[in-house]
Amino acid sequence: RPRASSSTAPSSTSAASRDEALVRVVHAIPYGPALDVFAGDLVVFDAVNFKSVTSYRALDGKRYAFALRPAGMTNAKPLASNTEGLQDGSYYTVFALPGEDRSAHMRVVTDRLERPADGKLRLRIVHAGDGVGAVDVRATGTLFEGVAFQSVSDYLEINPVDGPIEVRAPAGAPIVTLPNAHLEAGRFYTLVLAGSARSTPTLEAFIIEDPLAPPPTTR
Repeated sequence: RPRASSSTAPSSTSAASRDEALVRVVHAIPYGPALDVFAGDLVVFDAVNFKSVTSYRALDGKRYAFALRPAGMTNAKPLASNTEGLQDGSYYTVFALPGEDRSAHMRVVTDRLERPADGKLRLRIVHAGDGVGAVDVRATGTLFEGVAFQSVSDYLEINPVDGPIEVRAPAGAPIVTLPNAHLEAGRFYTLVLAGSARSTPTLEAFIIEDPLAPPPTTR
């Protein structure tokens, strides 16, 4: 049975005690080079390839100017940039997304890992499908409606899934189907629609198993 890919992370309890935030990168741009990801002048992730999900890295909890550049091209003009303030002990994902006319776009998103209710899981959707309008996501019923291009949804608390997940154009046929998805209660997942409707690589979806939220701590 296929399992979701996972992204490991240090404990956010230890991160908070060290005054550090935890950051990873998901590369979902179907065209162009491997990427270096900068925080200010520092290369924090290097040579990240399409569909790669990095492990989390600890960064000081402060404000950063993040930038995407072609791998190894330190002085190149950024393909995309974004400024985000990081808080100690919190998780963040930098999503490298396709832009208009084969450009690049960046979203820096807080991974809000509040524990799901008993018997439930949390799922969010990232729409990085180049050349695709808003989409719906269905399993046994409709989970998400009208997810716009370049958007990252909030986590939705849902029942476990053991079977197909479809990404559809609203009121249309499936664009992509994951035939044997297996999403377990008590866990967090990110489903990424990636690829292009206009060129290769073609459209596909993949699931990231996000880290479990740690228990609350007191200082």
